Amino acid sequence: MDKWLSHPTSLKIISIIVGLLLWAVVHIDPDTSPQTMTTNIDTKTIEASVITPDGLDTKKYVLTAMEPTVVRLDVQGRLTDLLKASSTDDYVVKVDLKGVKPGIQELPLTVDLPKGILLVKMSPRTVTVQIEEILTKPFELQVVTEGKPADGYVLGAASVVSPTDGVQVTLPKDDMSRVGLVTTEVDVEGADKTIVNKKAKVVVYDTDGIEMTNAIISPSTVHVEVKITPPFKKLPLQVRYTGTLPEGLSLVSVKPTIDQVTVYGDQKTLDGLQVYDGVVLDLSKVKQSGSIQAKTESIDGIKSIDPGEVTLEVVVAPNITKTFTDMPIAIEGLASGTTATVRTPADGKFNLTVSGAESVLSALKAEAISIIANVEGLAPGIHEVTLQVDVPSYVQTVLAEGQTLTVSIEIVAEEAAGGTDGEESEEVGGTPTEETPTPTPTPTPATTDGSGNGNSGGNATSGA
Repeated sequence: MDKWLSHPTSLKIISIIVGLLLWAVVHIDPDTSPQTMTTNIDTKTIEASVITPDGLDTKKYVLTAMEPTVVRLDVQGRLTDLLKASSTDDYVVKVDLKGVKPGIQELPLTVDLPKGILLVKMSPRTVTVQIEEILTKPFELQVVTEGKPADGYVLGAASVVSPTDGVQVTLPKDDMSRVGLVTTEVDVEGADKTIVNKKAKVVVYDTDGIEMTNAIISPSTVHVEVKITPPFKKLPLQVRYTGTLPEGLSLVSVKPTIDQVTVYGDQKTLDGLQVYDGVVLDLSKVKQSGSIQAKTESIDGIKSIDPGEVTLEVVVAPNITKTFTDMPIAIEGLASGTTATVRTPADGKFNLTVSGAESVLSALKAEAISIIANVEGLAPGIHEVTLQVDVPSYVQTVLAEGQTLTVSIEIVAEEAAGGTDGEESEEVGGTPTEETPTPTPTPTPATTDGSGNGNSGGNATSGA
């Protein structure tokens, strides 16, 4: 042992050990706490996590106010878990409104956290809510136009194509009484044709004209139509005829189902129109009484007509004839200082046969027929003058064999007549004979207005 201690190498080793011990004694602070072990647990703060209402019966109630709307969350977890749940949407804060009644009340908050994360603190832990009862009522929808159509065009009717039964508006009970107008707006600025909007937005305004943005509207959009047209005018409908009825038939009445049409065109053309006669009934196609569809044809200056087709109720009946004897002839157009006398026929009277349906002729009186000889512009002398015969609608004149609608009239100057005063017209009363079934006339129907009446239906002329 002594040899080992006295060995130079042993002494060197002992010296080093002693030196280390002395250094440790000098540098170690006895008050220093033991070193803490390092971990991977961390904390995180979410400053504004949105509060989500849950469980409210939205058919009966509405949440009108909530304070606050966000909360502050302090959470703790492994660093890897916190990094995964980096979005505020991962932290769901709820207020349970199930079974809550109308009014203002304070309710607790709950939070759903991502897996592996714990809640350290939530501020605040309660929320104040206001619940109101809601009502749903139907409202008629109005279409409001904005702007002006293009020059030369006019704004027509605005209508809701669908839905036709209005819209449903849902609002808190207290707000429902303030509804002033439920409308949809259509811009017509510069339009030159009808506007169709299948997704027009519906807006609810209160009585002060302020939009009620909290209103729930069903449907929220509608299909509307606003007519943009040229100038238009409503005119009485008058039916014209073409062709002839089959032999043995006569018109009793022609009545359109409407008495007016709307015509479109430039304003100057419309100002000059008093009646629309663009509906033409082809009599050759009428075989029996019934309804006939006739198109409304465009006439000069008219761009379009509404409706495009008219229903005519046509009544026909077997044809008969009736003769009126000793009908007076009225002379018109006689120059001043002249007189006129009918020379042929010698008695100055005319026998006239007419045809038509029995129901029409049975009510026909002689006073409804006029026979006129117009001598305007004729010099003194004897002249063959063509008669103008005016008969009511649905009545036609019938000429007997060899008969013509002409008379011989002598015009005499008053001086040549011995200074006697002449008269402008001469009339002789007539008496109708009994009806006779003579089925040979060629009917020339009258032009009628919307009620089936007309004029000049039986005018007939022949050469002088």
